[in-house]
Amino acid sequence: AGFEGDVNEEAMRFETGVIFEDERSQGLYVRVLPRRYNDCVAVTFFSPCLVVAKSFMRGISKDTALDLLRRNEDVAFARFGIWSDEERDIIVVSVDHLLETLDPEDFDILVWALTLVADGYEAEHGGGDEF
Repeated sequence: AGFEGDVNEEAMRFETGVIFEDERSQGLYVRVLPRRYNDCVAVTFFSPCLVVAKSFMRGISKDTALDLLRRNEDVAFARFGIWSDEERDIIVVSVDHLLETLDPEDFDILVWALTLVADGYEAEHGGGDEF
């Protein structure tokens, strides 16, 4: 594949990223899924794009959740999701792929597709370039 990166052994993932022509950047991570599918290993490509702090009566709104579901129908090679912990919700863009059939061209397409979608959402809703 055309992307260089590092293996983060503590987080158990491959880490890479893209720098776009407008100087914005977007990180991307690849991790092995814990479950096998018909004895095949699957991986998830994911790119965080927005952090929403949780507090009393705050977090991801119903309108935001519905917007993310609608966007899932408009993007190829990507889906929006929400990771949550006690302090925050993180909106991520991700896609799964079987490792055995992942060739270098597919790897490159998935990295570009996910980072473009994630960075576009981050620019539209966060304004900054955190990820």
